[in-house]
Amino acid sequence: EERVAEMLKGTSHKPDEMITFQAEHGAFTGRSGLIGMGGSGSRKGTIVRFQPVNRIATVERVAANAVMAGCKPEYLPAVLAIAEAGGGGGGDGRGSQCYVVSGPFSKEIGMNCDVGIFGPGNPANRSIGRAAELMWRNFGDNIPNVTNCGVMGAPLFNCIPEDLDNLPPGWSGLNEEYD
Repeated sequence: EERVAEMLKGTSHKPDEMITFQAEHGAFTGRSGLIGMGGSGSRKGTIVRFQPVNRIATVERVAANAVMAGCKPEYLPAVLAIAEAGGGGGGDGRGSQCYVVSGPFSKEIGMNCDVGIFGPGNPANRSIGRAAELMWRNFGDNIPNVTNCGVMGAPLFNCIPEDLDNLPPGWSGLNEEYD
């Protein structure tokens, strides 16, 4: 309980606030550009129903999963963004997602966008990805051979940052050098 309370200091959201979609989701993509666990075609403000079992979650429950994943409170906004985009695994029950954190936030929390980007050495990259996997298991009820019918399995969930410093001119409006 103490660790979850500490994690909740990483957000201004109330612990009992329901996780809702924060953007419109198109026919085949979620906020992140990937099919989200909450399904496609959802409207902003709609409660996220984590698939395949239609569970809902609160900010506090997301924070508890972030604690279990080894996240620091400053990583919680990224974990909440993943939850607000629909969760962890794909709606088809296979998983193996990769999330890209865009903008200066990735630098603020020390994400790695260089050598070994998928390796175990960066706490932010790995723990945020692990939190997404835990949400898929705990909220979506990922059970191999029951709700997860992936043939090969998912070796890991990845969370990587956009490398703002090395984008070509005009590629991103987030980098002041190119505005």
